[in-house]
Amino acid sequence: MKHLTIIWSLLLCILLGTQVASAQTYTMMGTVTDANGPVIGAAVTVKDNPTVGTNTDVDGKFTLKVERGATLLFSYLGYKDVEYLVVKQEQDLKIVFSEAATEVEEVVVTALGTTQRKISSLAAVTAVDVKDLQQPTASVANLLGGRVAGVISSLASGEPGKNIAEFWIRGIGTFGANASALVLIDGLEGDINSIDPSDIESFSVLKDASATAVYGVRGANGVVLITTKRGKADKINIMARASATLSHLKRLPNWVGAYDYAALANEAREVRGEEVLYNDVEMNIIRNGLDNDMYPNVNWQDEVVKMNSWKQAYFVSASGGAKLARYYLSLSANLEDAAYNVDKNSPYAANVGYDTYGFRANIDLELTPTTTIYFGSTHYLKSTKSPGVASTNYIWDAQATLHPLRIPTVYSNGQLPGIDSGSQTSPYVMINRMGSRLDQTYQGKMTLAIDQDLSMITEGLKIRAQGAYDIEAYFNEDRTIQPELYEAVGRTQQGELTTVKTVNEQAASYSRGTNQWRKFHFESTLNYDRTFAEDHRTSALVYYYMSDEKASKESTSNMNAIPKRYQGLSARLTYGFRDTYMIDVNFGYTGSENFQPGRRFGFFPSVALGWVPTQYEFMKNAKWLNFLKIRASYGTVGNDRIADKRFPYLTIVNRGSNSPWGSTSQETLIESYIGADNLEWEVATKFDLGIEGKLFDNRVDFVVDFFNDVRSGIYQRRVQVPSYVGLTSMPFSNVGEMRSYGADGNISYTERLTKDLSLTLRGNFTYSKNDIDNWEEANPAYPYQEHAGYPNGVVRGYHALGLFKDDYDIETSPVQTFGNYQPGDIKYADINGDGRIDSDDQTPIAYSKTPILMYGFGGEIAWRNFSLGVLFKGTGNTDFFYGGNGYIPFANGKAGNVITLAADPANRWIPMEYALEHGIDPSLAENPNAIYPRLNYGAQNNNNRTSTFWKGNSRYLRLQEITLNYNFKAKALQKVGIKSVDLQFVGNNLAVWDQVDIFDPEQAASNGRVYPLPATFTLQMYLHF
Repeated sequence: MKHLTIIWSLLLCILLGTQVASAQTYTMMGTVTDANGPVIGAAVTVKDNPTVGTNTDVDGKFTLKVERGATLLFSYLGYKDVEYLVVKQEQDLKIVFSEAATEVEEVVVTALGTTQRKISSLAAVTAVDVKDLQQPTASVANLLGGRVAGVISSLASGEPGKNIAEFWIRGIGTFGANASALVLIDGLEGDINSIDPSDIESFSVLKDASATAVYGVRGANGVVLITTKRGKADKINIMARASATLSHLKRLPNWVGAYDYAALANEAREVRGEEVLYNDVEMNIIRNGLDNDMYPNVNWQDEVVKMNSWKQAYFVSASGGAKLARYYLSLSANLEDAAYNVDKNSPYAANVGYDTYGFRANIDLELTPTTTIYFGSTHYLKSTKSPGVASTNYIWDAQATLHPLRIPTVYSNGQLPGIDSGSQTSPYVMINRMGSRLDQTYQGKMTLAIDQDLSMITEGLKIRAQGAYDIEAYFNEDRTIQPELYEAVGRTQQGELTTVKTVNEQAASYSRGTNQWRKFHFESTLNYDRTFAEDHRTSALVYYYMSDEKASKESTSNMNAIPKRYQGLSARLTYGFRDTYMIDVNFGYTGSENFQPGRRFGFFPSVALGWVPTQYEFMKNAKWLNFLKIRASYGTVGNDRIADKRFPYLTIVNRGSNSPWGSTSQETLIESYIGADNLEWEVATKFDLGIEGKLFDNRVDFVVDFFNDVRSGIYQRRVQVPSYVGLTSMPFSNVGEMRSYGADGNISYTERLTKDLSLTLRGNFTYSKNDIDNWEEANPAYPYQEHAGYPNGVVRGYHALGLFKDDYDIETSPVQTFGNYQPGDIKYADINGDGRIDSDDQTPIAYSKTPILMYGFGGEIAWRNFSLGVLFKGTGNTDFFYGGNGYIPFANGKAGNVITLAADPANRWIPMEYALEHGIDPSLAENPNAIYPRLNYGAQNNNNRTSTFWKGNSRYLRLQEITLNYNFKAKALQKVGIKSVDLQFVGNNLAVWDQVDIFDPEQAASNGRVYPLPATFTLQMYLHF
């Protein structure tokens, strides 16, 4: 027993000694260098415990306390990691970095977020450098046009909350209900407007059938794949960003003053043989500003619009973790105001404010060496505050409607002016006297995924299952008031102002609205990826998904309350031989509620082939050609998104009562909607031919794709069913057909000029046209009136031959059936030759206002810690039409402002007699090339026709962006834990070259009746901790 006690005592001492020894702490000091000297900001952490660590200072030095037996990990971007086992204390440890291998195999993110070697990818995919997206913007969608090959975009308004671009992948491919691209964030459907650029890890655009087939119905119009950042096993990394943006309004319409308006109004009346509107006494009052109630001189633009406004943006993220648990967290906030001139003394005033807030959490847990769990949570809130007027568009309509003499800002007796509601109300009243509106939308998503490596079954086999819950809640409240509005009608003999009430007062009121939408989603993917005998690469996947969504506002009946459900199965098989010959086979099998049983599921296959001739040995000697790949894909994709009608194959029968032939009331059945039980999937048959290459030691990198997309079975409501059939409503059917075709591509050139100086040049383009092959319509009288054979969205109107020269020209021309017309009015072509100009003479005269061609080019030059980037963006010929209030003088008589363009006598047709009588240069009279016909006070039915006379071209070249960045590191910053600081200046929309001049060309179709696109100047700072 005594011996056992001694033995246990010795073992206890040994264990205690070992524990003390293992707990011994050393202070490790040293320097990290590379071939050029000290490395600043290198990470020094304890392997598998990144919470313990530091960074090297400006001299490359570090100090860190660690336990004996720990492994120090030294890492820095562009260098190989270095590990050092701590067995003793070091005061002058020397760590030398060597550069990491530069031959990193390129990869692209393709369908279902899988990473594929670029050399073997046969999909038409545009991978976007995330660095190019790190710009201050209202939405990532605003950054795509002119920057991403295959994307065409359009931005209609510059107002906060509305300044979000629409975009289409390879243009608009269908005239059906759904032409929008599918946006996937971390594999799940999401809102591209809700994501902050700093959260993005990768960004890809999938364009052809090979790339999108596995998404079934959801991917018919292309797919945007966004992957957000994830945590890495490393010391905690914190990044903070703050920016301030000044927005300066550009291209606002220039309106004439009161006297010029009155003079032009008199001309418009007199040249039509009518009595002038303002006599000499009134003209004198107007000229001298003697009566600001009856004859004001108001520039509504100056009254209600400031030229400048501000935006603030903040972002912070933290990432890190260990091998078993990693995290990425971020918070963002954007606060933006519009440039409306708000009366701070009015309790009912409200500016437009658009604020957004976001939170993201990505957490990865490694349960076992083969099992990982991912938990993601995102939350996004957008809040728009606006004046109490029904729409801020009225503010811009009012400027184009109210001329300077119409009403003052406020009458001298304190009464508020206004002609009527809507755009006839003073815009000052709209902003400052009508209360406020608030619209808020909350979007939330929670997802849980599990990844299991099944290599124990067979090498390269993995499975993933993921479930998600989405919720979107909408809330709006209106706190509005309508003040009494008056219009001056004259003065009494004593000179007192006489007014009449035009709008009655409405007391302050409150209303609100709510809506909630939710979605359940489940998906699972089985992946297999393996290489055999080095020459044979094969992969396969099987993907299944199902979803169930419902909105409370749509649940208005038993039928509408049924959740919308989708499910689909898709698969892909790929094979490559020596990275030279490749084939991909895909299929999608998707079900939809829009078809009756037996037709609900559609099968959509695709195939892609690829050839890389530069893999041949004899081609490797061609030093100027480093890489060449030719690929082609052909396949089908389904689309079931019809209109708003649920279950369109069902005929709806309602119960009612009637008294046939005077009898007593009888119960009846009434068909309120006629269903079509033969509906099938709309099918997109896609073909793509792509060429990729690298030239001159990989300095030049290019991709070009040619595509053809035929949509058949497009849903349209039947119109050719005769009325005697007795249908209460026309059913839908698969009768439409449309083809879109074009090309897209990008090219880049990179050159390192010196050790510290590098240059990159880039360019891209997207060209997409379409033609309608079949359109359900009643048989028109003339072939040119048909939709088939013409592009989607084509505008029909009259061919203008110019302006009538004189009465003889009128007498010898076909009769125009639009009312009275005189010399100086628009002359139209008689297309059908019947001697009359009427609706049968309207032909296609313009394409849709969506650009057919969009391109961008620019580059970046980097010198040491400085970089300068430039981006130009442009479009090809894009049709639009001038017209409406604000452009056509006196478009609706008193309701119609006049821009200064019309005040120039060289721009309008003026009778010679009138010119001589009023001192106008005779050489300007009866100008056959005038951009305005003979003036008219009010609508002139002959001249207001949609015609080539008013047709314009809104193509443009825009200096879209200039970015200047400086990165610096300082010893003082290191002491407070800041690794580096980036200071960035970004200018957007700095200049534009176009033919429109008076409005921004991207907004030309609105003719100045919309919030203009501003130039923005941003100072932005990044802090890296």
